[in-house]
Amino acid sequence: MKTRIAPLILLIAMSASLASVSPRSLELISDEIVAKHMAEKHIPGMSVAIVQNGDLVFSKGYGKSSVEFNIAATADTVYPISSVSRTFAGLLALRLEDQGLLDLDAPISAYGIDLPADKQSISVRHLLQHTHGLEDFYHSDDYVVDTGKSMDDSTTEELISWSLSQPLQSQPGDAWAYGLAGYVILAQIFERVGERPFTELVDQYVLQPLDITATYGGSDVLVDGRNPVLYEWLDDDLIGHVIGFSPRVYAAGGLNISVTEMARVFAALSGDSFIDSDAKKNLWRNVDLANGKASYYGLGWSSYTTSKDRWVVGHEGGGASWVIYYPDQDLAVIALSNMSGARADVLPYEIARAAFAAGLVSE
Repeated sequence: MKTRIAPLILLIAMSASLASVSPRSLELISDEIVAKHMAEKHIPGMSVAIVQNGDLVFSKGYGKSSVEFNIAATADTVYPISSVSRTFAGLLALRLEDQGLLDLDAPISAYGIDLPADKQSISVRHLLQHTHGLEDFYHSDDYVVDTGKSMDDSTTEELISWSLSQPLQSQPGDAWAYGLAGYVILAQIFERVGERPFTELVDQYVLQPLDITATYGGSDVLVDGRNPVLYEWLDDDLIGHVIGFSPRVYAAGGLNISVTEMARVFAALSGDSFIDSDAKKNLWRNVDLANGKASYYGLGWSSYTTSKDRWVVGHEGGGASWVIYYPDQDLAVIALSNMSGARADVLPYEIARAAFAAGLVSE
């Protein structure tokens, strides 16, 4: 399986053929749906973009990116996308595989991860798919009890070592459990095979080829175009929320990006120049679990069929960011907000369904 990068892909994919879509009609749909959810969820600011057939057909900002300084949200406002960052880890994995640096089905012990005997079958793919079976230090109360240390006071090696030392929660490949530990281990593997820091690898293999200037970091990092805090709604009041991402979790969360730049990812995925069709199938393929059920998750991407029998992939992040893509209809809806835990999860789906119902997107 090979992936290919064309340096000028963005100029081609984002060129302005808007033949089948009325941006004005999409704007009316977006305006109504976004206004409803922003009012219900007390969201200060949001930006939305729609990509169809490789074209950015609509983008717009709503409300305030900064309440304190009365700064309007625009299509170029930068937001922390939390767990949506995992989609970039999946893309990086394919790029490294294409370079012959990574084998998704190799045991992670092949990349210098010291594994106990009962965990020798854990593969890179298991980590990406959340089917590794490890007890997650992030979701377990036992870590602090066992070590007497908080996660903030622990080294990355201590956190990983603890998860690897615990009994398996399930056999690798048998069950799906969303977590953080697998992606922290993944970042170490990426850095070993790529011989560069994780952020530099993502920049080299994913961001630069797509002309994306996105930056990793929490509130302690200055990011051009981003407010240094999010917001949250607590006790009927709007308060600030610190963005707390450290470098060791960047494979799972920590990327900051605008809807305009995120649209370039889906413009590239629309064709086969950036990632070919076989690689995309691998990226979005559900793993069949031992109980016969699907995990609804691929390589850092959610993947499932809706009640309308439409296949959709994407991710959610921090209850504040949502990206969805319908591969068969070649339609992406990107909605990023600055309200932590807003949980307006249905918003992008409502926009897509309204676009389908209005005949603005061909089935």
